[in-house]
Order: sequence, then C-alpha cells, then structure tokens
Amino acid sequence: MGKKGKSKGRGKGRDREHDRKASLGYAQELAPGASPVAVAFPLAAPPVGQPGAVAGTSAAGPRASATELAAQLAGLSTVLQRHLSRVDTGDGLTRARLSALALLVLGGPRTLGELAAAEHVRPPTMTRLVQAMEADGLVIRERNPHDGRSIIIHATRAGEAQLAEGRARQIAPLAASVAELGDGQRRRLEDAADLLGWLLRETRWEAVEPEA
Repeated sequence: MGKKGKSKGRGKGRDREHDRKASLGYAQELAPGASPVAVAFPLAAPPVGQPGAVAGTSAAGPRASATELAAQLAGLSTVLQRHLSRVDTGDGLTRARLSALALLVLGGPRTLGELAAAEHVRPPTMTRLVQAMEADGLVIRERNPHDGRSIIIHATRAGEAQLAEGRARQIAPLAASVAELGDGQRRRLEDAADLLGWLLRETRWEAVEPEA
C-alpha cells in the first residue's frame, strides 16, 4: 500500500479512536478513576408510573453513577452529531441552513435577533444567511405586527420540504443500521429513545453541582 493509502487508513483509525473516546472515555475525564460505562440498553428508568419507564430494569440498581451515565450520553451525542454533519443533504442545504430551517420549521417564526441568538452567531452573519435563503425561496421576511421596527422570519413550504428531504438524507445511514437490528434490540432502542426524550424534557438545564 502506498503512502497515501496508509495515511488515509491512519486517518480513519484516528476517527474511530476519537469516536470511542467521545462515547466511552469522556466519563473518565469527568470522573477520574471511574470505569467507562458500557453501551447498554435499557437505561435506568424513572420512578414507576412516570413517562418513559422501561420494563425489565435490573433490580440490582444502576451500574454507573449519574455523572458517568450523563457523560456517556453527552459523548454519544457528540459522535452522532459529528457523523450527521458529514452527510451530504443535497440541494445546497448547508449545515447552517439546515439548522436555521429546523429552528423556523419546528420552533416557529422568529425575529432575526432571536434566530441569531439561537444559532450563536452575530446578527450580520444571520442576516446574510437569511438573505441567501430568501433568495432561494426557503424563507420569507415580514414586518413584526407587534413591533414595526423588527422583522419576523418564516419558513416557506419550499423550506419545509427541503428540510424534510435534507433530514431524510442525513439520517439515512443511521436508519439503515437500525433496520438491521433484531426485534429485541429494536424494542430496547425504542424504549431507550422514549426514556431519553422524557429525560431531556424533564431536565433543568441551569448549572447544578456535580454528583459527589
């Protein structure tokens, strides 16, 4: 194998190692000396009777501390977002456009300032992005009926359609892997996804003291 092939192989190896550390080793960075948490479902369930409860949770209790498990979830999220951002969504739908459109379609119309704040960019940067999307028919700008000095940005039908198509392309590789799971694995993943959704809705995101 030539130098180029070896270099490419090493690059892929580094990517895999980065993903492994992000999903498993991150817990060790936050809790020195703790064992990495194995990727296993179902996760620890909320109290009986609350949404997201998973049947069959071990009576022996959780195998990891709350900090370890939270760190693993954060690491897995990083790995997932990294892979999703690499997928070509087609039709010139850049990552910035995809994110802004998702906010407008799922979260409703926003002012330019609100959109810039949500995307953590400066208003001039968001202005250029909105102008480009408006030129392509993905968004429209209207005067704010409650404040004539500001503009409300809406996603158009074309923007909604492009977001749906782009997201479908983006998650296609993951969907293909999910389709290969056995029935039992699929049910466990569904239960875990339900539980994770419940957990995210219930979490208070202000800073809290880490678990001792």
